[in-house]
Amino acid sequence: MGASGTDIASTETPAPSRRPTLSVTAPADPGFAALRRAARAAIVIPPVLAFDTLVLHGGQNVIFAVFGCFALLVMSDFGGQRPARALAYLAATLVGALLVAIGTLASASAGLAAAAMFVVGLAIAFSRVFGGYLAAAQTGMLLSFVIAVSIPASASAIPARVGGWMMAGLISTLADVFLWPRFERVRLRKQTAKACLAVANLVEAMRANDPALPRLIETARQAERATRDAYTATAKRPAGPTRRDRAFVQLLTELQRTVDIIERPFHHPRVSMRPCIAEGDHLAAVTVSALRGSADVLTGGTPPDLRAVDEARDAHRAALDRWAAEQLRAGRPVDEVLDGLDVDHTLRVVGYIAIALGTNAVIAVGRHPDDAVSLPVTAPRLEGVRGTAIRVVRTVRTHLEPTSTVMQNGLRVAVGLALAVLVARMLGLSHAFWVVLGTLQVLRSTALGTGRTTVEALIGNVIGVVIGGVFAILAGNHPLVMWAALPIAIFVAAYAATAVGFAASQAAFTINLIVIFNLISPAGWRVGLVRIEDLAVGAAISVVVGLLLWPHGARREFARSVAGFYHAAFAYVDRSFDRVLGFPAPAGPDPARRSVIQAAERAGEAFDAFLNERSAPSLDPQTAGFLLAAGNHAILAGDLLDVIATRLGYQANGCPEGARSARAQVRILLNGFSRLADRLALEKENGDIEPVSQRALRAAALDCLRRWRNDDSAGRGALAVVMAGEWAQNLARLEDDLKEPVAQAVHAARTPWWR
Repeated sequence: MGASGTDIASTETPAPSRRPTLSVTAPADPGFAALRRAARAAIVIPPVLAFDTLVLHGGQNVIFAVFGCFALLVMSDFGGQRPARALAYLAATLVGALLVAIGTLASASAGLAAAAMFVVGLAIAFSRVFGGYLAAAQTGMLLSFVIAVSIPASASAIPARVGGWMMAGLISTLADVFLWPRFERVRLRKQTAKACLAVANLVEAMRANDPALPRLIETARQAERATRDAYTATAKRPAGPTRRDRAFVQLLTELQRTVDIIERPFHHPRVSMRPCIAEGDHLAAVTVSALRGSADVLTGGTPPDLRAVDEARDAHRAALDRWAAEQLRAGRPVDEVLDGLDVDHTLRVVGYIAIALGTNAVIAVGRHPDDAVSLPVTAPRLEGVRGTAIRVVRTVRTHLEPTSTVMQNGLRVAVGLALAVLVARMLGLSHAFWVVLGTLQVLRSTALGTGRTTVEALIGNVIGVVIGGVFAILAGNHPLVMWAALPIAIFVAAYAATAVGFAASQAAFTINLIVIFNLISPAGWRVGLVRIEDLAVGAAISVVVGLLLWPHGARREFARSVAGFYHAAFAYVDRSFDRVLGFPAPAGPDPARRSVIQAAERAGEAFDAFLNERSAPSLDPQTAGFLLAAGNHAILAGDLLDVIATRLGYQANGCPEGARSARAQVRILLNGFSRLADRLALEKENGDIEPVSQRALRAAALDCLRRWRNDDSAGRGALAVVMAGEWAQNLARLEDDLKEPVAQAVHAARTPWWR
């Protein structure tokens, strides 16, 4: 689901199935990532605490050193190769130190602290839209500021606080770089390369009409899903605003799209008329080779020969035109010629996607694509710092709207944390940062979800207080017993934070706090009671904020954002159809495409938020994914129709009657999608959707082919009507498939927030 303002193409299929399988949950501990984090924390934090309490004799730096290690080793856990990982940790250390200093200065008064918390909370929460290291660092950076701003201190405390944080950052950097690092990107590229090879085998079987095609479709589907699962499980997902990150995201999109289009091709599988032209076999061969070359470049090999695919597509188009002309002159029935033209449409679209996939694979590994090949619309164009800056600005501009789930989530977090700081400071609570941390822990994007996590958090903390309190009584605050228990408590708390349920993680964290604070300042089991009190205050604030700010969460905004996506996408498709059918369209850069990209960004973020909620039983994730895929497919249709008209020069000027007939059906088609979008926007129902006449589209294409038979100059115009009709029929199938999912999304959006 995109994270920057760069160009995005279709993520799915020309006519995706009604229930595509989406993997929305990763294994409990993929690659033993949680185990690695927990082990590192258990090894690193006890010596840090011992050094601060026994050598430096406590002070302001103890809290910041210990919780700084938690923030960076457990809550952030940056991935990537060792150099990139080290730079990420050092950058987070410096940013965290700055936030500690700012938070300390703002802690002078409760009002100033709350205002600063709002600004910083909004900025950090909003930054997650960029993905990558920024998303990974979000919770850790919030924790650094929360601790500093919640505990009042003068400016003279800044050196000690920043020193404790810097110590934590430097030690965490060394630990994460050298203690069991997990190189997700290497594994992810290898998994992606396997998917490319599986898709290449699928394309080869499609051209050969292999009886094993259904089995190969399933194999390719499994490989593509495994790649998406690996991507989902990656701690540092390559989804940032850099060109390489955006190219990798697009590569995953194109893998899925290729499988989908072969699973549901444009032509009917039982069509007997197939153009046996050598150029078709050559196009299939170079497409397969390019897909295998894309796999090779992802694992350090040579880049694919995309120029060969580009030239083969042009040669195939010319040969297909000649074939159609020869068949018509030879007296072949026009309906058979039309069926033959339809057969190779799937191959041509797959070839186009293969160029886009290969280009993005080359960019993703840091190489420069072939300048002789026209850069596909899906490939991020701008390189370097300027390109990254432009994508950042576009992303911010896209989501600076009240309807954006990113903005709503940012405001929800900022208001909740600011209120928590204000209340904790006004009540004079001894561990004020626990109140703010409690707010952060239980606050969810729906009021119902916040209520559930509040109950789970309270239950978990009560259990933790009972277990930790019994241990504190039995241990009698004996230092040796507490120090011996500390690594175990840290390990369990760190492991439970990501690999176990929320209530269990809260219990483990409370036990850990009881042990740590009894080593800093012995207070026995009473520390646990303070923890429950502060958590209850923070949770109550979260519940209030959840009730007041968008209590429905993402399910209603998801429906509305997809509605906006559909309106923008099919406005773009409308303009593209007009170009192919020979009707005037504005020249120059297409603002409709920029609008649809922004709408796709907002819908993608709303989809991510919806998946994280998992609170709308009336709308399953597969249906939601299909709704998003339909809009993404419209972008593919618009892009390829634009290529047909502008790059290849096919326009229906030579067959005006057929163009008018096809355009009438396109108008019916787009009106139907507009009505579906209106329903998703929760507007008043506006009657039944008029079906597109497949017969009328086919009749328009046949009339133009008959005209071509008698007039050689009508050839390109006839082919323009044929290709426009193919896409119109394809989109009509998609429209029919959308009716039930749209109804489910509308029902979920109208469901009261407490259900």
